[in-house]
Amino acid sequence: MRKFFQILLAAIILVTFFPASAYEMNGDYIEYEGIAYPGKEKDPNRLQRMAQLIAYQKLAEQVSEVNVDSTSTVKNVCELDETANFRVQAALRNMRYVKEFRDRDGSFHAIIRLYIHGVPNSLASAVLNQNVQIEDFPEPIYVNVVSDTTTYSGVIIDCRGQNLSQAIAPSIKAVDGMEVYAYKNVGYQAAVTNGMIGYSTSVDSGVERAGSSPLRIKAVKISGGCDVVISAEDASKILEANKSTNFLSNCAVVLVR
Repeated sequence: MRKFFQILLAAIILVTFFPASAYEMNGDYIEYEGIAYPGKEKDPNRLQRMAQLIAYQKLAEQVSEVNVDSTSTVKNVCELDETANFRVQAALRNMRYVKEFRDRDGSFHAIIRLYIHGVPNSLASAVLNQNVQIEDFPEPIYVNVVSDTTTYSGVIIDCRGQNLSQAIAPSIKAVDGMEVYAYKNVGYQAAVTNGMIGYSTSVDSGVERAGSSPLRIKAVKISGGCDVVISAEDASKILEANKSTNFLSNCAVVLVR
């Protein structure tokens, strides 16, 4: 088995400080806050460096467990593809320090962020198949299921209470298994530029990606941890509405967790 994230081995330093970390992930980035508390060591420069290393180490460890899709994680992809492994390491080196500060208790804090998409050397650009053959969106099974004349700008799917995990390239499926929205329909460039999915914890805020007049759908269930299953009628609603504005190709999709 290929070594995974070899770059970490050079970054881990054993210390007698009291390290801590805090983790956050949304659809756009993964972020870690490394915290180094002073013990016997009082040197502020060493404490600052330790906070940086804690943040870097913990974020890189978390990256390995990020879902690419419902069948693979970043670690899986890297173990099977050495080139992807090198690209992930480049993405890790591209992590950015968002903020550093010293708290009143003497602890040093370093917040570091890795972008999932939208920047060079993003995580999506490292792990997604660049040569995917783009397929057209399927035709709706049911016609005239959109009852009004609204021109929809995107879609918001309410998945609350269903233990949805985040992924770089999840799918939206109908209950009969038909894929309504998948990486093969969007392609590499759109997925790494826009990100396939936006995630929110509210149906009313953090959903700007879906535009000013989104179609709102309720998920039936979650499949494989990160794929969303909807009714056959709702699948047709999305596909029919998409014909007017092509919002699926623009990744105007939000999942509410």
